Amino acid sequence: MEKTKVYPERDSAELLWEKGVKILTMTGYFVSGFILSGAGLLSLKTPFNIGLAAACTGCELIFAALGGILGAVLRLNGGEMLNAIIPQAGICAVIFALDKLGIYKKRRTVLTVSVFLLCLACGTAVMFSEIPSLNELVLTVCSSLLCAASVTFYSGTVNCIKKKRSPYMLDNRSLVCIVASLCTILLGSSEISLLGFRPARFFGCFIILTASYLFSRSGGSIAGIAIGGCIAVSGTGVALSICYGICGLLSGIFSRFGQIVCALVFSVTAGIAALIDGSGEGIAVFAEAASAAVIFAAIPSAKLSRVRGNILNPRAKRISSEFGAAGERLLEASRAIGSVSECVEKVSKGIESLSPANDELICMRVRERVCAACPLKNTFCPEEGEFSEILKKLANGENVSAQDFSVNFNAKCPSVARVAESFNKAHAGTNALNAMQAVSARNRELACGQFDWISRLLEELSTEIGQGAQILFGKEKTAASVLSDNGFEVISVSCVSPPSGAVRLTCIVKDIPASTSLSRLTAELSRELEAELLPPRIREHKDGRELVFQRKELYNIRLGSAAASCGGKKLCGDYFECFRTDSKAYIILSDGMGTGGRAAIDSAMTVELFSRLIRAGISLDTALCITNSALSVKSEDESLSTLDVAEIDLFTGNAVLLKAGAAPSFYTVSGKVKSVEIPSAPLGILSKVKFSRYALRLRAGDTLVMVSDGILGCGSMWVKEEIRAFSGGPDASAFSENLIDSAKLKCGENFDDMTVITIVAEEV
Repeated sequence: MEKTKVYPERDSAELLWEKGVKILTMTGYFVSGFILSGAGLLSLKTPFNIGLAAACTGCELIFAALGGILGAVLRLNGGEMLNAIIPQAGICAVIFALDKLGIYKKRRTVLTVSVFLLCLACGTAVMFSEIPSLNELVLTVCSSLLCAASVTFYSGTVNCIKKKRSPYMLDNRSLVCIVASLCTILLGSSEISLLGFRPARFFGCFIILTASYLFSRSGGSIAGIAIGGCIAVSGTGVALSICYGICGLLSGIFSRFGQIVCALVFSVTAGIAALIDGSGEGIAVFAEAASAAVIFAAIPSAKLSRVRGNILNPRAKRISSEFGAAGERLLEASRAIGSVSECVEKVSKGIESLSPANDELICMRVRERVCAACPLKNTFCPEEGEFSEILKKLANGENVSAQDFSVNFNAKCPSVARVAESFNKAHAGTNALNAMQAVSARNRELACGQFDWISRLLEELSTEIGQGAQILFGKEKTAASVLSDNGFEVISVSCVSPPSGAVRLTCIVKDIPASTSLSRLTAELSRELEAELLPPRIREHKDGRELVFQRKELYNIRLGSAAASCGGKKLCGDYFECFRTDSKAYIILSDGMGTGGRAAIDSAMTVELFSRLIRAGISLDTALCITNSALSVKSEDESLSTLDVAEIDLFTGNAVLLKAGAAPSFYTVSGKVKSVEIPSAPLGILSKVKFSRYALRLRAGDTLVMVSDGILGCGSMWVKEEIRAFSGGPDASAFSENLIDSAKLKCGENFDDMTVITIVAEEV
């Protein structure tokens, strides 16, 4: 028996709501077309309804076209009506033809050009049928260009309506499209007046205020004056037209002081302009501006701040997933392990506080061994301070004999020789016990250190999971639009910014059109996304093809290195490694204690372990603690090594130098050579160690030189002179070799292990 899939019936209220929303949407398109048909600009009627129709398809196109035609018939006369109706019909025919032929590549460009040509042709024909003039021709060309340009922002607005985009997911481009669309609707309704009070100008003032406040972080004054200028062309006099622009400028400048100040500045500026104008229209403009300012000020500031913070910043949203709970568990585990470390440390301190002092312990053992069986133990008591000199001599490492005790003690004590021998044995035993306790304390300290860095590592993982990557919604929408314009059938677009800061754009498309130039596509995406991208990596996907674009670094580094071992030995006690992650470059240098094979093992272990931890995503400080613990327990013998790290951000040029007992480094800035010499402890000595940090900014041509202490055996001034003479030259390796040779000459035959790493920053 064939199974039939049953679909649940939809709620009638839900269906009714959807139908109501659709009716309201279609009504909005119809009313917008009606209003835009009579928009006045450049001293003539500019039929923006044609641009609206070019941005629509399906039912939206039908209602927008009907509204535009009806508005032209009822509101316009003669040639103006023909200029609004004939291009309207022509653009509808073009859209139906494009849909029939299945042409989607560069669709918006085709429609924009079609709108311009249709408006220009019709406007020119109407002009020559009446009284032609050069002025009329220029106005017709300008009006046609404006209608063609309107296709762009109407398309953006229609796209937001179709996709039901939340206001918090809008990018700046979508906002500009929506605001420009509202301004043109205001132009179309500017003729409506109630006792001199124009609702269009009132809403225009409100738009200026809102845009100035919201865009305060990205040019509020520019947004205010631009939109103010657009509103100003709705039919006011010259002085009042300038007023709108100045109001937008000042409210944008003062918007950073808060919502109330922004509204107050706007209304005061409009009032001053009204006094200067002195006409009835000026008073009406002031009343409109003041009313808009009052309503704007009445909006809850928390909501406006939220909109400004979420909309005007780059569109980003944390990736939320089931890993949130894992992050919480990691954080709890981090706290639990950290409490174990605290507990061990507290118990250790308690044990130490209960242990008697060495002098007391020695005296107690002597009494137990000798005096406990003496018949005089209850009748003879040594004088106060009797054993102080004895204990001092033992502390100096000397043995004591019967002659070291006082005459009175020798006269009364029958076992002076046994007491002296017992003091010597008790002191030796105490020293051995102290040594064992020191080893035990160090082991406890190392264990606590292990617990600490494991706790810190878990906390970092929890934080990283909590932060996650960021989805850049605005860039996704822009990338999808670019791909569609280039003939791609887009399935999905994902633009993600990992915690490292690099941008990764992943596009899944049905197929790659044969005529597509990937280099030109990459350049267009880079321009639209405002981030230079590398050519895509193309991979097969179950739904088609996957294009992965990575952001291109702004900086590149040239490396040159040279090393020399002490006394010409086979192994050098210095070791270094250079590598890069998604967004940063790392240069790691270590100098092992001494020279030869032992130092080479320590430095190699330090660099290899530290670099592996960094590659695994562990933070620098935690990697340092782990490496230090590994050196401490590597062998019974002491293992010491320095650690010198340079972390360079390839997108900003910011660099951080981190030193643990390392030699000074040198860098150039504006032709001057500066040294970085900061105190710090090497690895392997203390149970806890910290980096000393120094931040700097590398620009194109700047040089950073990292050296081991063998280079500085004869001072550092000559090194600065050599670096100044190099000045970011083309061959960093040759410079490193020359610096090694110069150091050998200055230090003579007894030079230490030497290493030079030269880093030259370049802009890509």
